Amino acid sequence: PRVPLSPCPCPRPPQPLAEFDLRDVSYRVCGPTSHELQLPPPATPATSRRHAELSVSLRDSGPGADISMPVGVEDATSSASITLRVQPHLTIGTLKEQVFLEYGFHPLAQRWIIGQSLCQDGRSLGSYGIRRDGDGAFLFLLSARAAGLGPEHYRERWSGWPCPLCTFLNKPTRPGCEMCSSPRPEGYRVPGGHRPDPAEQRRLQREQDGTRQCQQALEAERQRNFQQLLRAEEAELVPNPEPFECRICLQGVPAARGVLLRDCLHSFCRECLRQVITFSEEPVVACPFRDVTYACGSHLQEREIRALLSPEEHARFLARGLALAERRSRNSFHCRGRDCPGWCFYEDAVNEFPCPVCGALNCLLCKAIHEGQNCRQYQDELQLRALHDAAARQTRDMLQTLVQRGEAMHCPTCRIVVQKKDGCDWIRCTVCQTEICWVTKGPRWGPGGPGDTSGGCRCNVNGQRCHPRCQNCH
Repeated sequence: PRVPLSPCPCPRPPQPLAEFDLRDVSYRVCGPTSHELQLPPPATPATSRRHAELSVSLRDSGPGADISMPVGVEDATSSASITLRVQPHLTIGTLKEQVFLEYGFHPLAQRWIIGQSLCQDGRSLGSYGIRRDGDGAFLFLLSARAAGLGPEHYRERWSGWPCPLCTFLNKPTRPGCEMCSSPRPEGYRVPGGHRPDPAEQRRLQREQDGTRQCQQALEAERQRNFQQLLRAEEAELVPNPEPFECRICLQGVPAARGVLLRDCLHSFCRECLRQVITFSEEPVVACPFRDVTYACGSHLQEREIRALLSPEEHARFLARGLALAERRSRNSFHCRGRDCPGWCFYEDAVNEFPCPVCGALNCLLCKAIHEGQNCRQYQDELQLRALHDAAARQTRDMLQTLVQRGEAMHCPTCRIVVQKKDGCDWIRCTVCQTEICWVTKGPRWGPGGPGDTSGGCRCNVNGQRCHPRCQNCH
């Protein structure tokens, strides 16, 4: 294209206009408001004179002539958009310095593209067509390695640390990159003499305030959670927080209308759990959760059972559990008092059970109440009463059955019925105090008493046991 050029405004006579091909004209920036065109070699004397006289002078539109230039910014991993306030006569080199001061990107890492041209530092924005608001440009940022940047380049210009990812120069106290949020290099240390500028001080203060507010919010949340946990722990039943379908009755249960079991966090409706407890044959009620692959092994807590049952149902549940425990224990004894519910667990060294319910003194050896009589007197009287008294006859038959089954024996000295409740094979008759070997059913010692191995079971004499099944009768 050919464009007309006006002669330089100088006190000379007007000269006729000449036309030149702009592709043959070189361009040089002489100052913020002065640009020169180098014309092609002269072909005629007139053209030669024109070459020496032509220049371009730009009129300054004043300090308020800034325009808004939208800029698309990209690096190897991300992109962003910014808007710069510039003037058309601003050179690309000056623009790079402005971006460095405002955003921290080193000039060596900046590559400006306007239109389809890779911009040169000496040319102005106006020469690339940036003349009014909205004229855009594109900025590509090289990596620090590609731009050949090192820490020394930044120290020459500005203290701080360069981002290893996007090359942005960050303030020394920033923990992460202001542009791409990459972490600060591990080896970087804030210079000892660094004094934050007012903007950095405000940022540091905001960070401290934010950290304090975050800690206060976390502490408040911990306190709320702790109070909620205390309330849940103090409550006998934990309500279900969300609606669910009961796996027993298959009915929908609204929030807070069912029960969340503490041990396993399974939820059921109250009525189903009450019936599970009521019909349970075990004193420890298992969680009723079942499916084709899993059966819950947890149990209902005592406070959950108490809260789900009425006082009368809970009393029956406790009585049923006590009766079951009594039946299943081989060391239990029920008081022989009429209609007395008292019972106990006994140990081998105990022969009497004073019932705490009716106050009667039970003999654990005779399985009867014979206060004022020893076991021999009672058993002799029992033999006489058995002739006419059905209850006495029943007690006598019970003692004989115990002897026949090997659960009791006659004392080898006084012949009363004695019984070993548990423990080793050494027992003592409560009437004549004879020491007895349970497994041989005879006296433990000879006529001379304890230590006489001339008679008795002779256990451990010459290292031999008295019987193959002897359990420490000595």
